[in-house]
Amino acid sequence: MAKAFVIRNQDGQYLTKKSEWVSGKEAIGLYHQAHHDQALNQLIEVNAKDIYLRGTILELDLCEKRRPVVLEYGPDPEQPELLSEGAELEKTVSENAEAEEAPAEEFTGFIRPLNVEPRMPVKKVESVDVVDEA
Repeated sequence: MAKAFVIRNQDGQYLTKKSEWVSGKEAIGLYHQAHHDQALNQLIEVNAKDIYLRGTILELDLCEKRRPVVLEYGPDPEQPELLSEGAELEKTVSENAEAEEAPAEEFTGFIRPLNVEPRMPVKKVESVDVVDEA
């Protein structure tokens, strides 16, 4: 059976041809290459854009339609309800703790640029003294 190399991130998601991360349930759009060095080059390019990426290259079998056969699916980024209950519970607890700690800031609606000094208001002249030149 033919083999192909795919890229998987630290969350268990697979890279697509559009440089998006998916769970791998639909193998049609997955990025796959016949040679390890081509997949490694793509991993380096993706890692240059995202320095926190911890990707690995996996060797998978190809089906008769020349698509990779994924045996282990990752979490679906489009459907967060499919994440494990423990991770979801941990996420809600951390969000509640952050909401309680951070005081609400009052929004004035005016944002001053940081690189411009504030201008002084122009003084209004109440009376105009005319000097006669004679």
